Amino acid sequence: MVLAYLLISASSSAATRVDDWQSNWGKDQFTEMASASIGMSFLAFAAFALSSIVSGYNLCNRNLA
Repeated sequence: MVLAYLLISASSSAATRVDDWQSNWGKDQFTEMASASIGMSFLAFAAFALSSIVSGYNLCNRNLA
């Protein structure tokens, strides 16, 4: 969970920074690659979140017998 929090926190600050970069200097190859990287990190966060939900479900529904 800590890794997922750090990932979403870094992604949101990077998204703000790239938006600021684009508004000041326009779009170029760097901002396009940075935007793609931000999108991939949000997808990675979604994978971490789904994994946590599945893990929590398995933990709560395990058979102790």
